[in-house]
Amino acid sequence: MQKNARGYVQDSVSALSEAKDCLQNALNTVEKGSNRDRIEQTLQQVNSALQSCDQTAGVLGQE
Repeated sequence: MQKNARGYVQDSVSALSEAKDCLQNALNTVEKGSNRDRIEQTLQQVNSALQSCDQTAGVLGQE
């Protein structure tokens, strides 16, 4: 069965959630300050994308 737009967005939510977990693990193990800053920035961007995808999935679920 072929996925619809909502299915693909939900896949994106899952992938971003996994990326968030991995980045959090990286943040917990990083030693160098400049690398910590870069990981924190990336984590913030992934969080933002995750929230946006979550909202989109919600909207698509209402249609």
